[in-house]
Amino acid sequence: MKITKLEVQKNDKNRVNLYVDDEFYSGIPAELVYLEHLKTGLEIDEKDLKKIIFENEKSKAMSRVTKYIGSSLKTQKQIRDYLRKKEYSDDTIEFVMSKLVEYNYIDDKKYAQAYVLTYGKKYGKLKLISQLKIKGVSEEIIECVLEDNKVDSIESVASKYLKNKVMSYEVSQKLFRFLYSRGYEFDEINSYINKLKSR
Repeated sequence: MKITKLEVQKNDKNRVNLYVDDEFYSGIPAELVYLEHLKTGLEIDEKDLKKIIFENEKSKAMSRVTKYIGSSLKTQKQIRDYLRKKEYSDDTIEFVMSKLVEYNYIDDKKYAQAYVLTYGKKYGKLKLISQLKIKGVSEEIIECVLEDNKVDSIESVASKYLKNKVMSYEVSQKLFRFLYSRGYEFDEINSYINKLKSR
């Protein structure tokens, strides 16, 4: 294989289009051309070229993902989705994920614990479970975290909503919708509202 052309990209002067044997091969960072001494006319083994590009991709992906997770905790699924959106290869994604786990940068259980601590006073159990599943947390972890962390009772959440309100049919309907939107079960809400009405 021979590098036949190195062309600076029109829309990004920091990247170069690499042509091998007169065919486009890959877009690469301009700094990689310098670091690996790539130049037109250079004979290079395809295996070596793929390795150079892969090592660079891994480095860039790690740098990008550490910035992504720097502002807040993320689940493994969120990070995988982020890397796929950035069009990294499966091999690069697996490499990055293994390193993040190794360095303790990601921990779905810690994420779930933080989520429950933050939203446990706002949402019911069902909504917490639903939101954590959407974020990719396993049922096993969710169950474990909810057992260890107390979620506010329906009475506690409802009392805050009812503060300074006089109970009426309209208020009870609004309370029902409010509690349902917070993830409390239908039967649990009905039972609680019936208790309020009987007082």
